[in-house]
Amino acid sequence: MPRVTVSLTDSILNKVDDQAHKEGISRSEYVANAIESYVTGSNQANLELHNTQIELNKSQTEVMQLKRQITKLENQLSEKDRVIESKSNDVIQADEKVNQAYAESIQAQSDIAKFESALKAKEDEISFLRGHVSQLTQSISQLSLPPSQEEVKKKGWWKFWR
Repeated sequence: MPRVTVSLTDSILNKVDDQAHKEGISRSEYVANAIESYVTGSNQANLELHNTQIELNKSQTEVMQLKRQITKLENQLSEKDRVIESKSNDVIQADEKVNQAYAESIQAQSDIAKFESALKAKEDEISFLRGHVSQLTQSISQLSLPPSQEEVKKKGWWKFWR
């Protein structure tokens, strides 16, 4: 195995010695393990970083797809809102027509009541006049009117009426 010379500060060297002693290994073995761990860890970290970037790219793609779906849904929602607004206007217009028809029906009922009242009054007048006509007819039949001149000549009554 090749040898490497490394310069360390006294405080770092003391820490390395304390850790090596705690683990029950030599200073050289401890430093070799630390370097190996660092190098392997760096490769592992680079690999993990690369995998993280791949996952991040996948996540970004998913986010973009979700944004497109959200935009599509928002457009559909705004279209539905326009349809609802149109239907709402139709309902308002229909309601206005119903209210107008109701007002017209109330007016028609009022007119019917007036016409019925006027018809009743006319029927009462007709009944009154019929009664008077009947009375007049009786009065006329009871009156003794002289016969016409032709009737007098025909029956020879002319002597009585002079």
